[in-house]
Parts: sequence; structure tokens; C-alpha cells
Amino acid sequence: MTRITEIINHAGRWLEQQQDKESKGWGERRGSHVNVLNTAEAVIALIDSGVCNAGTGAIRGAVDFLLKHQTLDGPDAGSWPRELTTDEGETVDIPDLVRTTYAIQALIKAGKGIDEQPLQLAFVWLLGRRNENTKGWGYARGKPDALMPTCFALNALLDACDAYPGAYQTQIQESLQHLVEAYYHEGGDEVRGSFGAPGPLQGIHTIYAALVLQIARANNLSRYPEQEKQAIEWLLRNPDKAIRLREEWVEIDQIQVTDGQTGGYGFMVMADTLLMKLLLGSESVDDKKSALAHEAMHSLKDKIDESSGAFYGPRLFSWATAKALSALAVMQKHAGAEYPDLPARTPESRTESGGWKTGPVIIGFVTLLSGLGFYLMVNDKFGLLEFSFFVVMMLAALLAYGAIGEKTFSELFGSVGGLLKKGK
Repeated sequence: MTRITEIINHAGRWLEQQQDKESKGWGERRGSHVNVLNTAEAVIALIDSGVCNAGTGAIRGAVDFLLKHQTLDGPDAGSWPRELTTDEGETVDIPDLVRTTYAIQALIKAGKGIDEQPLQLAFVWLLGRRNENTKGWGYARGKPDALMPTCFALNALLDACDAYPGAYQTQIQESLQHLVEAYYHEGGDEVRGSFGAPGPLQGIHTIYAALVLQIARANNLSRYPEQEKQAIEWLLRNPDKAIRLREEWVEIDQIQVTDGQTGGYGFMVMADTLLMKLLLGSESVDDKKSALAHEAMHSLKDKIDESSGAFYGPRLFSWATAKALSALAVMQKHAGAEYPDLPARTPESRTESGGWKTGPVIIGFVTLLSGLGFYLMVNDKFGLLEFSFFVVMMLAALLAYGAIGEKTFSELFGSVGGLLKKGK
């Protein structure tokens, strides 16, 4: 058994144990709000990693949870909603394209047929939300299409086509053409191969688009191998933009939301897991062995909680572990010979651009305190009060080093931010 297999099994069993015993759904972590998105993500991860199969009790329970929360009536029949509490304390369901696409993928992987009513309804709703002029999707009804919702929808359609060859082939090819024509950049090295508008989300947008093209090519549906290749080349040229933690704002329907309140939410992305899926799933050995692939694997390895086998991230544990499992499954399938284990980080390696580790800063602070204390002692300015202050500060610094010394500042702030965020 390889080390990767052990990591997958350990993390997978931990994730399976986080399932809510009553509802059979998942939240971001045990005891948090159980919801459709986290449940779908957990199902996808457990099946992709081989920890569970469609007949496992945990998966059957999760399928029942997802079906129970599908909208069955009205103009949004077939969709999965996001629950929102209004200012008046009422709970309303707002149809959500992201949740719907993830639920579709989870149900297909769990063995539900696309000719069965839940998935039939879901695809009718999903295709009904497509912009008939552009063949792309927006997050909210009536809004212009955008890259990320188009990628989410294409992923759901591609999963259907993978499970049932030929399904939705025409719609997939139409929307792939729009994805490339609308969001792909040509030109000089700065932009050639990238997707989406220049800015902080360009790296994430390029990863998502390249993954869609990669999956489509694997299903013999992509006519864009050059764009896929150039997208990966752009990411390799721009590792700082590629691996940064990002969050995209999802603006969903506002019909049932009162004035001054939004039904939107932040969709957090673990870039290291996405890069692992893209680069380790590439046909190019150079991509698998690239510095960026190593950087992504190092970053993920840093997130392992050794005591439980789970992974931590900006949204803690269940969410991060599901994302990690899906990436590790691709690693095991497509790069197992090259990487039987997550590679060790070299001392000079960074976690991400500007990813200064907290450890050296804490040690530097302790060194400064020691020097200052020695100076005060030599000059007879080291009384009981000063001595107590220095002892407390040095103990606090050493405790901090033991707890967070291997994290970067961005990882530390991301983890703290995740604790402060409300559930998805």
C-alpha cells in the first residue's frame, strides 16, 4: 500500500464519520449547519477516492438527503436551493446554480440515471437557465453569462456524458465553443492562454476552464487541445497567480430577498487541489513534474491534520478534506508511479507567492527579546517586572511557534477567516 493510499483511506474514513447521523448530510464540520453543497462535495469525494461506492450506507443516506432538498414545484423545479434567513427571521429557498450542478454530479456518481425524474428535472432546469444567444450561464436569472457558472454547468453535463456516452453532446460542444470564444485570451506572454478578465481571479478562472477542456477532451468532445495546452503554459508562467487562495462572489436570484439584503455568498477555492487535478491529470509528463505541481502538492501536504487525517483550509475540515480527496484521487490514478507519496517540501520552498512562513518571524521575535533582555540585564535595568514580562512573552512566542510555526501568514489568516465565516 502506497503512502497516498493510506492518506486517502485515513482522510476518507474521517470524512465519512462526519456525516450527520440524523439527516445523513454534511456541514463544513461536525455540528455545523448541514447543507446541500457540502453533502454533494462529500459524496463526490468519497466515491472518486474509492473510499465509498454507490451502495455504501453513507452514500445512500446522502442521496436521500439530496433528493429531499430538491425543488419539485414551480418555475425552479429540478434545482437545489440555498437556504437564506431573511431580516425578519424567515427561511427562504433561493435556486442556486452552484448547488444544483454539484448535486447533479453527486447523484450521477452515486448511480442515479439521467433518465430518472430527479436528474431529468435538474437538467431541464439547468439547460433552461442557459443563455440561448451565447450558450453560456450566469449565476442569477436574467444576468449575463460568466466564466465560472458556465464551467460549473459544463462539469455537470460532462459527468452525464461520461456516465451515458452521447448524452447532451450537442449542448456541451456549443457551450465549449462559447467558453473559448468569450473567455480565452490570445496575444503576448502576459495573457496568451489565460481565461477570464485580467485581475485577481484570472488564475482560478484559467484553472477551471482548462479543467473543463481537459475533461471534455477525455470524453472526445473537445476541439480545443491547443487552448488547453496554452492555459497550462500560462499557469506555469504565472505560478503566483495560479496558486493564490481566492474567493468568487456568487450573485444568486434576488426575487425573494428583501431590500438591502443579498442572497449572494462567497465561493472559496482551494487552488492547490485544482492545480493537482489539472497538472497531474495532464497527458504531459513535464506538467506532472513541474515546479507548480510540486508546489500544489507541498501546499496540500501542509494542510494535513496528523491527529485525524483530515485536511484544514479556509473553510475548515469537512469541506477542505472533500476537496483534498478529489485531488488525491486524480494524483493516484494519473501520477501514482511518479508520486507514491506527497513530496516533501525542500527548506527553501515557499508555499505561495509572498508566502512568508510564520515560524522564522516568531523565532526572530524570540531572538530580539533575548537580545533586549541581555542588554537590560547588563545595564542593571532588569527588575522583577521586566523579568516577568520577558518570561511571559517568550513563553507565548514559543507556544505560538509550536502551534502555527509551519503555516504561512496567508494560511494562518485564511484559517482564522474560515472560523469567522458563516457556513456556505
